[in-house]
Amino acid sequence: MGETLVGFLSHLRNSYLKDFSRNSRLRIVCGNESADLDSVVSAITYAYFSYINDPSKPIVPILNILKADLELRRDIVWVLKQRNIPHSLLFFQEDLQDLRKRFNCPIDAVLVDHNDTQSVAKTLVDSVVGIIDHHEDLGLHKDILDRKCGPRVVTVAGSCSSLVFNYWHNILGSHRRKAEIDALYLCLGALLIDTTNMSYKVERPDLQAHATYKVSLHGFDFDGYFDQVRQAKDDIEGLPLRDILRKDYKEFEFPKAREGNVKCGMASVVRPLEWIQQQFGDQELINACGQFLQERSQDILLILTSWTTEEGKFSRQLAFCTGAQQNIEISQQIAEKVHNFLDLKPIDIMDSPVKSFVFFAQLNTNASRKQVAPCLQDACREL
Repeated sequence: MGETLVGFLSHLRNSYLKDFSRNSRLRIVCGNESADLDSVVSAITYAYFSYINDPSKPIVPILNILKADLELRRDIVWVLKQRNIPHSLLFFQEDLQDLRKRFNCPIDAVLVDHNDTQSVAKTLVDSVVGIIDHHEDLGLHKDILDRKCGPRVVTVAGSCSSLVFNYWHNILGSHRRKAEIDALYLCLGALLIDTTNMSYKVERPDLQAHATYKVSLHGFDFDGYFDQVRQAKDDIEGLPLRDILRKDYKEFEFPKAREGNVKCGMASVVRPLEWIQQQFGDQELINACGQFLQERSQDILLILTSWTTEEGKFSRQLAFCTGAQQNIEISQQIAEKVHNFLDLKPIDIMDSPVKSFVFFAQLNTNASRKQVAPCLQDACREL
């Protein structure tokens, strides 16, 4: 039952869960369904720091994707490899389903990088007992502190991993902080990626965490580390379009003013729309997005691209993809309502434009998916 991160994960897999009592409540910490580096790191490190604080109450970190989908996230694969963390010690959606089936016990969840249950956790989690998040506060689970003694931390930060680290750093105390070193490289990777090496959307919690990392990892090449993680994150060469779309994907359901909801999937992509069109062509783009919508029963698919040009300019684009005629009309209405906030400028991407696709340059480059989603929600409320 070693205190290294690998030792902790091995203990969960090979000891704790093998001896788990069906009469107990299973405690998990779950990242969001996009399962980007920040979400994965937040889940793993929250569970690890909690274990360092109290080994008698282990928490199982859940990566909210299927195991096969991890390989799409090459930045996560690279960071884990640097710390010698094998994929066999990680826990995924199918593991959560298996644990529920095997033990048939109540599941208590701490949510990190989101503040309401998503994906398979919606049906498997019995009680939310903690939240650490940097997205818009949905106002749910506000009785956590009264029921379960928290935490409930929902505040602005460039990286959720900063909030997780700061929370546990304050609790652990100096006599246990040497154990943090094993996880700091993970937290650092998430922080640097989410803030573009501390140059973008840096908030007070990020500065606080970064200052601690500088002291604890004295002499470590932060810039070089960022470059390597960023290179792995941006590497989508050889992936089919379907995999590019699902690599960093989240689903939302927005209520309309009248009746019904708009089901909206959002795929974040690290290359411009022109690159996608050049790689795959009009027909493959139409077919892949249409199949993607159908497979996931979504009304609208948004492709949010972001990249940095060779000249160092950060850019964003936004594509609306729909299927049925009624959804084309809804998509057009939503685009009109978010036009001003996102500062959208129509652009041509396809050789032969079709009504089910609309493409924009997003001149408000400060608005990532974290800001686009609430904006779309407000727009749908007016439909």
